[in-house]
Amino acid sequence: MVEVGGRTILSRLIEEVERQTDRIHVVVGYREELIIQHCALHHRNVVLVRNPDFRTTQTIHSYRLGARGLPGPALFIDGDCLIAPGALGSFVEAARGHRSLVGLTPASSDHAVFAAVREGDRGTEVVGFDRATPEAQEWASVLITPADVLEGHENFVYEALAEHLPLPAATIELAEVDTTADLERAHVRAAQWWPAG
Repeated sequence: MVEVGGRTILSRLIEEVERQTDRIHVVVGYREELIIQHCALHHRNVVLVRNPDFRTTQTIHSYRLGARGLPGPALFIDGDCLIAPGALGSFVEAARGHRSLVGLTPASSDHAVFAAVREGDRGTEVVGFDRATPEAQEWASVLITPADVLEGHENFVYEALAEHLPLPAATIELAEVDTTADLERAHVRAAQWWPAG
């Protein structure tokens, strides 16, 4: 429910996703009452999915809950991602022809999961994830894949993806907000992306 540029990150995110699909599942856990109220007021078209075990599970559990019952590949995004206007559409377009597509962004967040990549006949591919070895790009917490890729895992999403490497990847311009410093950077990006707002 953090605001950037006068609007919540959640509202900006939902509006970007709405341009790609009319079926949006928002998984709620911590402070769910605030998100439920916000969606009831501003985003009545989304399906709310409860994760009552949010205190003892990782994001991958929420991803699976959100994708339950959805056929084919699904678009997964962490709720703390501020996405540049139009960037999500380019990412979805890049996913055509791929079973899975991993989102990467230039490394800048405080808790980056760095992504090692290579260029090949199939375009850009992720070949490794690592928190300790800096790379030019980081895992963007954006992913298109069939939900079964995430089954059987209770760890971090990037650790589940590591079992399927190499995976096609594409860059998406965004700012992920996990810390106060991330939020300050997100305000700067928002002023560039939405100068009037």
